[in-house]
Amino acid sequence: MFSPDGLHRVLSTKFRPRIHLSLAVWQNHLPLAAAEALGELAAPLLEMKRNLPALLVIVFFGCANLTVGQTINDPARVEVYVTPYYNSKGPTINVGPFSKGLGANTEPEFVATIARMKQSWDTLSFPETYVAAIRLYDLGFRKEAIYWFYSAQYRGRLLATLVDRDKMGSIGDHGFELVQAANAFKQLVGPYVNGYAFGDVDQLVPIIEKVQMEGKKLPDMNKIYPGVSFKNRSEWETDNKGLNEGLGKLVETLKEQKASIKQQRIERGMEAKFSKLSSKELPKQSSQ
Repeated sequence: MFSPDGLHRVLSTKFRPRIHLSLAVWQNHLPLAAAEALGELAAPLLEMKRNLPALLVIVFFGCANLTVGQTINDPARVEVYVTPYYNSKGPTINVGPFSKGLGANTEPEFVATIARMKQSWDTLSFPETYVAAIRLYDLGFRKEAIYWFYSAQYRGRLLATLVDRDKMGSIGDHGFELVQAANAFKQLVGPYVNGYAFGDVDQLVPIIEKVQMEGKKLPDMNKIYPGVSFKNRSEWETDNKGLNEGLGKLVETLKEQKASIKQQRIERGMEAKFSKLSSKELPKQSSQ
């Protein structure tokens, strides 16, 4: 299931970035994000007198913050490689029973697979959800991709929050590898989906609010991720509440800083790169 050297190779077409960032960030939210962002951007911020809250949201949530060495050559197609789950070349997909349908060459087969996944929504793992988001985006269902991406991000962060760090292990251990994969997907896919999504904050906000509402219900983590050691269940509700509230803070910031975010996108070239992308409606279809 995992690569021979025990590492998730996290690549765009031209790079292998560092993926070991704090996965507890969302629970403390913008304060830690601010510390990280200021370390790299203090000088430019002072010189250009940017709106700090808006910039931090963009940086932290991946709207314009590419991983070191990452470039977006084609904003209409997500070019990433996260072993063993997804390789955009092909694409090659390995996320379980939905893999074949997610990689289908025909739209009806793909749409039918998404319908089946929706019926299993409560038990989808974050790799399945991330890969579905990527494929939805690539095939032009970009508004739907936003919902799947933020759902996947929530699920990945929930795993990273609830995993027992003392029993997580290290390279090659299932729990450790899952945490690294969650971080890798978030960092690499975020610049594409958020590059598109932040172009229409009015559309983005209700999608995030929906994900936040759904996230209040805890899934059966042991069933979704067998073999992973989690914290005592008595801690789950509190930890998930902190995670959920963090998403609420993002919504508040998006509403308050809408104009500033727009300006940041223009200045950073994101508006020009992503504004021409369109989205089509996902056909309503029952699973077979």
